[in-house]
Amino acid sequence: MLSFWFDSLKGRLSLVTSLMLVAFLLVFSGVLEHAYRSSLDEAKERELQLHVYTLLAVAEPEAGTLSFPPLLPEQRFNQPDSGLVGAVTDDRGRVIWRSASSLALPQLPSHPLPQGRQAFGQVTLPGDAGRYVSFRQGVAWGLDNEQRFTFIVMEDAAPLAAQVEQFRSTLWRWLGLGALLLVLIQWLVLRWGLAPLRSVTRGLQEMQRGGSDRLEGKFPGELRPLTDNLNLLIENERRQREKTRHTLADLAHSLKTPLAVLKGLNFSGDPREAYKTLIDQVQRMDSIIGYQLNRAVTGSPKSILRGVPVAPLVQKILDALEKVYRENPCNVQLKCDQQTRFYGDEGDLMELLGNLLDNGYKYGGGEMDVAIEGRNDGRKLHIRVADRGPGMDEEKWQQVTQRGVRADQQQPGQGIGLAVVVDIVESYEGQISAVPRPGGGTEIKVDL
Repeated sequence: MLSFWFDSLKGRLSLVTSLMLVAFLLVFSGVLEHAYRSSLDEAKERELQLHVYTLLAVAEPEAGTLSFPPLLPEQRFNQPDSGLVGAVTDDRGRVIWRSASSLALPQLPSHPLPQGRQAFGQVTLPGDAGRYVSFRQGVAWGLDNEQRFTFIVMEDAAPLAAQVEQFRSTLWRWLGLGALLLVLIQWLVLRWGLAPLRSVTRGLQEMQRGGSDRLEGKFPGELRPLTDNLNLLIENERRQREKTRHTLADLAHSLKTPLAVLKGLNFSGDPREAYKTLIDQVQRMDSIIGYQLNRAVTGSPKSILRGVPVAPLVQKILDALEKVYRENPCNVQLKCDQQTRFYGDEGDLMELLGNLLDNGYKYGGGEMDVAIEGRNDGRKLHIRVADRGPGMDEEKWQQVTQRGVRADQQQPGQGIGLAVVVDIVESYEGQISAVPRPGGGTEIKVDL
């Protein structure tokens, strides 16, 4: 049971919201009960004060004291045990008059009050008399206000307490029903709100059973980055498996011919020619292995976690190329915002840019324009490398992107740089193109 509350997201939300609901109901009910009790006390105070005014209206001074008629206007004063009690005390606290309804009561409260002072509250009488709501008011009588009395009106507090108890039971009954309704609504809202997460869970379970290769469905915006990245992770893993399998197959196939040539070498006939053939085939095998290793490690389309800053990486490559081609410098115009990010493997980007910029230094005629910018939602990258070299048409571009083909045989290299670039672009489901520039040179565009 505890594992449901603490290990389940729905359980945690239900527990927190339920505790907040209970706390709110407790505070809300306490506030309502206090307000109701206060309104009852105010109403009772006004009622008892009116009874005091009634007693003041019928009181008559008589030899230093007060006299009252046998029958008072309020009939409850005339009825024993009616619950409404009236009394008057002098300035020494002695009871000088009490209503017929108080004859069964023991001692009454006799604390005198100064003129004009009022006191309201609950008192407990000795014995089994119980609790009463009391209102006392100090008055002065006579021409010089020389006679001071305290008028007391008390009423049984049991009906007032019963009213409060009835209100409390009614309040909690309705609050309880409201709480059950809120819990039901909360459960429905949580079930509806967490439905996309359940869809993700079912999708992952379906993938584990082999029923699907990706998470399908319409997910809310808050979950879309999660589902998209999960699909990218799954796609990357599948692509990597296929790439490894294909690379091994290609490597085995590519090495067959050089190995067959090596097997057929005849050093006894023409050792010099055989040695030259041996060197050529070993270099070819080294080129093949290097190319296939590059293919194996070029990698994952689109990074799942964070973007790679592009500007520092480009500057690092250009700084290295300036040192390599110190004797054949190139004027590079770079346009790349510092906020531009590449959402992929840093090694892939370095391999791609390194090959493109290296070719620009080799064949660019000493001038090169490089522009890199993010597109759309920021997760796409556009790269443009333009030079002033000899230029390439479509046919020549198709040739130089093949493995082992070089545009200039006089330049050192193995002819696999652009082939690696094309492989990287294809692994990211991007596009690459090269067109001749009107004034001479080539412009290569890459969209990742």
